[in-house]
Amino acid sequence: MFALAILAFQAAGEPQPQAEIPLGVRVNHAIAAGVDHLKKGQRPDGTWPGEEELHPGGVTALVGFTLLRSGVRKDDPSIVRACTALGYQKFRSVYSAAVHLLFCDALRDPARTAEAQISLDFLLDNRTDGVWAYPWGHVDNSNTQFALLGLRAARRLGLEVPVGVWLDALDGLGRFQDEGGGSFYSDDPKLLATNQHEPCAGMTAATLAGFAVLQEAAVDEPRLRAALQRAAKRVERAQRWLETSFDLERNHYEDGSYKANWHEAYLWAVERWCGLTDRARIAERDWYSEGARILVGKQERNGSWDGARGPERTCFALLFLRRATLTLDEELPRFEAELARARSKAPDPPSEPGAGARRLTRWWLAGPWNQTGGQPLLVAPPFEPGEVRPKARGKLARRDWERVDLVVDRWTDLERLTGSKGREEKGEEKDRLWVLSTWLTAPAGTTLGALLWLELDDGWDVWLDGRSLSRERRRGGLRHAVSVPVRVEPGAHLLTVLVEDRDGPAAFGALLTGADNGPPPAELRDVLEPESGPK
Repeated sequence: MFALAILAFQAAGEPQPQAEIPLGVRVNHAIAAGVDHLKKGQRPDGTWPGEEELHPGGVTALVGFTLLRSGVRKDDPSIVRACTALGYQKFRSVYSAAVHLLFCDALRDPARTAEAQISLDFLLDNRTDGVWAYPWGHVDNSNTQFALLGLRAARRLGLEVPVGVWLDALDGLGRFQDEGGGSFYSDDPKLLATNQHEPCAGMTAATLAGFAVLQEAAVDEPRLRAALQRAAKRVERAQRWLETSFDLERNHYEDGSYKANWHEAYLWAVERWCGLTDRARIAERDWYSEGARILVGKQERNGSWDGARGPERTCFALLFLRRATLTLDEELPRFEAELARARSKAPDPPSEPGAGARRLTRWWLAGPWNQTGGQPLLVAPPFEPGEVRPKARGKLARRDWERVDLVVDRWTDLERLTGSKGREEKGEEKDRLWVLSTWLTAPAGTTLGALLWLELDDGWDVWLDGRSLSRERRRGGLRHAVSVPVRVEPGAHLLTVLVEDRDGPAAFGALLTGADNGPPPAELRDVLEPESGPK
């Protein structure tokens, strides 16, 4: 997490609680780390890896757009290389054509007008009943939201979008709304039994942003203005639906459940709606401050937001943090200066535990689970990680909880620790997943900061009191340099670590240091049976 660098920076002087660091400072550091992570992921040919077979050029255009709206100069080598790569690209999907228009709009380079026109023509030629679809599949609200953003970018570039396209899109958005005002992903009959046919907060925010795009275009289109007036109740119902279920921590579904699905994309949809409508609050809550705190807290140490799965989620997070929808061109030099200041103030985080690190050896353990399908267990475990609660004679997804003592002077092989159980269940080239939990306690009146160091050889997911602090999927040799900042309020707090084992030993070890990487606070204890639950 980049938050680690912030903690290390504050510890160089007088230590202070993380909450006292101004949110603006934390956001600027997070943006700088995210930008640097995206730059490092660019390939020599100027592209970024992604779903090139499905959306050729789309990821590269999205990353380029994100970098530009984050304050990276147009003559930066990363942008120049991206421009060269995209100049030879033929876009063949709604997603890629739409984000290419966003990229062209952010560049504001008259020499790229012809390229932008080609992408606009693609969007105009590939509509289905007023909305948009995969070229090979069903229409959906996600393709439609990106298409509308692309049309907005084209209009800002001075390209012509026929009024009939706007009017058809207004009617088409109704396909994805239910009577209560909430919007869902698709009305494809094949999805009827899935939550993709249930209204959710992310799609409702995207629909509201789509209405806002249409409202902006209506300034020059009397027919569209009149149609929007007739559709005002649809907009009001969508707004009430979202306000009623507003929760930036999780994506709310009409069935009453909350899920983390595409969390960063959900937040960016909220930013677009509120940015386009000049809305500072939702349901009397400061949507930006809440969302920014969530994203800064979730950022990985390498600067990404789940970057192991590709750069898209990192882009969506940065676009939210920078409030990119209505960022004015004249503001970008200031953003560039902020990026430079953030980098200069953030020292490199420590690479290994400092002297006096304390090893955590007492844990509750459950597992392993074996991968049975194509989805990695760390991404889709057979339980809700935020709801894990170990207990004697209890079970977690049909696995027994047991108390274990880890090796006191090095990492532990979890397979050896549990005997033949792990060896017998191990499948060829399949992931396995283990869960370990313990409680961290701090005395009354004391808030303690620390670094949690992990010894692992594959992926991990760290949770504290039901909130994910750090997750990354990667494989390689055993490492002793994974560190996660933790902040422990008075009381007892459940620390849970999901450990992914892909091959070799199921290695796990954990140590605590202070926030300054010195000895951990003496008052910070780990116990298996707390006197009280989480605060």
